[in-house]
Amino acid sequence: MIRKITLLFAFLFSITALAQSECAKFKNGTFKVTDPASKKVCIIKRDGNTQTERMEESDETYDFDIVWIDDCTYTVSPTASTAARNKDVLKAGTITVKMTKVKESSYVQKVTVANNPKFRRVDEVFLMESK
Repeated sequence: MIRKITLLFAFLFSITALAQSECAKFKNGTFKVTDPASKKVCIIKRDGNTQTERMEESDETYDFDIVWIDDCTYTVSPTASTAARNKDVLKAGTITVKMTKVKESSYVQKVTVANNPKFRRVDEVFLMESK
């Protein structure tokens, strides 16, 4: 019985480790996501610990600092320059993003907001081809 339990834990750990390593391929790159309410497309550029977001029909950008919790989970907070330009971005507080399903060129994310515990959003985020 102990052997079966040990094998089960080893199997679950290997699945978790595999999922974690698959998320790592989305740490950097250019992505797009469509807001389900407004249907507007947001372009996200992520490089290291910085994320820049821009709505497709706008030139205005927002920069965020990223803190990676693990390969599939990170938090974003507005940079000082973004907060200075737009005080509204501070209202949400820290945003936590968890990649819950990884595909070849996209992932599903669950978004939660620190200052609004009831807020939950699930989106599919698509990797854009490099040009």
